[in-house]
Amino acid sequence: MSVYKPKGKPHYHYDFQIRGRRFHGSTGCSTKRLAEEFERRERHKAALPETRRPPITVNEAAGLYQERAELLPSWRTIRYMTAALVEGLGAGRVLSEISQRDLQVYFAKRRDGRANASINREIENARAIWRHADDSEYEVGDMPKWGKLTLKVARKPPRELDLTEEKKLFLAIRNDVSDAVDFLLKSGWRRGEVLGLRWTDVNLPRKQAVTRIKGGDFVVRPLTATLVEIIARQPQADDDEGKLFVFTYVCQKSRGNRRAGKRYPLTATALRKPFEAAKADAGVDNFRIHDLRHTRGTRIVRATGSLAAAKEALKHRRIETTLRYAHVLDDDVRNALDASESRHSPDQKNKGKRKA
Repeated sequence: MSVYKPKGKPHYHYDFQIRGRRFHGSTGCSTKRLAEEFERRERHKAALPETRRPPITVNEAAGLYQERAELLPSWRTIRYMTAALVEGLGAGRVLSEISQRDLQVYFAKRRDGRANASINREIENARAIWRHADDSEYEVGDMPKWGKLTLKVARKPPRELDLTEEKKLFLAIRNDVSDAVDFLLKSGWRRGEVLGLRWTDVNLPRKQAVTRIKGGDFVVRPLTATLVEIIARQPQADDDEGKLFVFTYVCQKSRGNRRAGKRYPLTATALRKPFEAAKADAGVDNFRIHDLRHTRGTRIVRATGSLAAAKEALKHRRIETTLRYAHVLDDDVRNALDASESRHSPDQKNKGKRKA
């Protein structure tokens, strides 16, 4: 049977094989005659391979995207999410045969107590893989409806570290990673920028550093005197490759090629455990490493009253992203409201007066 109508569906579907490869899907036609014409056209295109894009597997698409993504500062996170995607969907599956339902099931399993925002980042990563394969002219089938997969995330003001919490946190943080955490707080840079900072990126006399921001662009960052001081006092790592990076840590337990007591480049994984331990000791709840950046953005707006200054310091591409810090300007709005209720305002003058 060349075309058929699935039970409960309004449109006919087609399903055939040519040279061992399966072609199937909806015709979008509600009458059998039109569906058969659609199926004949699909057979004709399938019989002429030169007119069709080559297929690509999940693993091949991930490898293709890696060539681009490994240059991004967030590559370590992307690599983790991509590896999970390949394993979860199946390395050998062809992208064009992965349905919307397949993706719904996969991301539902990925939730397992994790925050919706974390799952949305994985969805964004999967979309980037699909689109890169499509842009590279591989057959990806019908592009998944990524917006339908995205989970609801409540919008709320960024979490800010208050001064009391800050003091307790830095008293509790391990000495070998405290400078990196302090740099994250005082610079407002993303974690990938700080951990990926190399000595060759830094020009201390000019108080400048070159970093790769989200999206892959290189930018020149101004350094304050405090940031220069933090960088200048960093000890060298013990291995040759590690000496390239500014921020390092002392290995606490020998594992693999790493030896306890030796210094190695600081990674997100190596930073996570001492940071969580310090939060617990300091009694700082509901606070992530990324919230150090939010704290800096909030403090910039509070000190300057300028969202534009915060946008430039944080290297946001769009002012809409910076608007999440607008709550800091509530005092200005409150003062304006108070001023409008002054006894000198026309409304106040007329209040309580009656006509004779």
